[in-house]
Amino acid sequence: MDKKLQTTITVVLAVLLVGGGIFFGISQAKKGAKCPFCGKYFPHGEIMGHKLRCPENDTDLTPRSGSDAPS
Repeated sequence: MDKKLQTTITVVLAVLLVGGGIFFGISQAKKGAKCPFCGKYFPHGEIMGHKLRCPENDTDLTPRSGSDAPS
């Protein structure tokens, strides 16, 4: 294989890999983040608030005094 063909193949593969990575990143950003409790997808800006309010989240978020908190 001559040097010119080798360079062309390398450049084409590099462009395909970069293009695929960009496409994957954009599609995942549009999809959003998955809630670990209910499994639904929400926009990235809303996922933290949803995880706190999710009906399937059974974590006790009641504030405790300093003496009642686990050490």
